[in-house]
Amino acid sequence: MSRHAALPVRVAARLLLRDPDGRVLLFPYRPPALGGRIAYWFTPGGGVHAGESLAQAACRECQEETGYPLTEPGEPLARRQFAMRLPDGCEVWADEHYFHVRVGRIALQQDGWSVQERASMGAGRWFDAAELAHPPQPVFPEHLPAMLAAADARDALAAPPDVRDGDTLMPKK
Repeated sequence: MSRHAALPVRVAARLLLRDPDGRVLLFPYRPPALGGRIAYWFTPGGGVHAGESLAQAACRECQEETGYPLTEPGEPLARRQFAMRLPDGCEVWADEHYFHVRVGRIALQQDGWSVQERASMGAGRWFDAAELAHPPQPVFPEHLPAMLAAADARDALAAPPDVRDGDTLMPKK
């Protein structure tokens, strides 16, 4: 039996939020032990609460961490599993599910942040592809550019949107 089999599982819903320019939102992790310096950047999201679906957790986490009222995150794009140590020192087996969501220009808010988030997170910022290729600190997930490329490919294969002909909504052709 592997060491990981004994770890408690922490299921999480994470968000790949993209603005109209295709940039992705990341938050800096600033652990108190580093005196406020950035250790790495990460996507918004967090643990799924008991009785909550992945989609519900994605919507709740989006509202809490950004202030944006997401109502439908769609289906997860990717999944990542690994051992990790939480800020409280507990080691868990992380089971992260990533949702790709395109949003408009949103004003980020921190009103929903927990005490722990306020102590260790900084203000979010939008990263473009060039910045992701050479980030100022490590970015998690490690393969974020590939995940975004997969999201773009999935979007390109999706059915075209409905088109308007005057005031009549025409079905997809």
